[in-house]
Amino acid sequence: MKRITLLLSLPILFSLVGCNDYVDTSKTIYTSFYPVYEFTKRIVGDKYHVVSLVPPGSEPHDFELTARQVARIYDSKALFINGLDMEVWSSSLDSHIKKKTYVLSNGIETRKEGGITDPHIWLDPLKAIEEMRNVTTYMSQIDSENASFYETNFILARNEFLQLDEELAGICASFSNKNVLVNHAAFGYMCDRYNLNQISVNGLEPSATPGPKTIVDIINKVNEYHVNTIFTEELSSPEVSELIARECGIKTDTLNPLEGLQQDEIDAGEDYISVMKDNFIRLKEACK
Repeated sequence: MKRITLLLSLPILFSLVGCNDYVDTSKTIYTSFYPVYEFTKRIVGDKYHVVSLVPPGSEPHDFELTARQVARIYDSKALFINGLDMEVWSSSLDSHIKKKTYVLSNGIETRKEGGITDPHIWLDPLKAIEEMRNVTTYMSQIDSENASFYETNFILARNEFLQLDEELAGICASFSNKNVLVNHAAFGYMCDRYNLNQISVNGLEPSATPGPKTIVDIINKVNEYHVNTIFTEELSSPEVSELIARECGIKTDTLNPLEGLQQDEIDAGEDYISVMKDNFIRLKEACK
């Protein structure tokens, strides 16, 4: 993951936002990347304009803020992030922005992967509910006049996600093979929730290049656990996974960690619930 240092002073930052680029940020809540955006939007509704800093189809792990984005966040109502080192750039923000930065993962139990805290907490629907509970609490602090509106939206979202959780658990009940081979270890919370065993090639860093020993270990696990599919992601290179698939004579498919949807997916109305259902349809085929 990359870090950035904000070397520009705020007056310079504001001067970089030209007159033609003016955005009224006083009624805007900025969010770091897709799941934070969706969870916030579900609770906030039309009370504020909600904006994702990471654009559609972009990988959030290597994202870097632009000077224009920093300037707009500075005058916004709030910045919502996932936390757990998913947004390493947030440590470089100035004190004014940090005071209005809210972390959705606060107070939620986490897991470790290779000794590192796994930030992909949103892929467990029950933990996603906890993140939306935090959004509701934060919004009730920011805008107390509309606290009941936010609470109502939370209840609606919670019910949808509880129904999703029940549906996904039902799908998993039919799996004869509980081993899931993935390129990027983003699915640990999801696998823990549904009693699946995540086997990953690259650990928590999706763009890492595994060494020959790691590849041999994965090939051995494919044979040991009778895995028939290796899952890649739309936003990551499939090169190593395709190599393993060829060596083992297994299939490749994609799982979406919901780190960022493509623009055409958004235009088609895809969201957390539809993507998670599609993920489990793919898992059902691989784990039968």
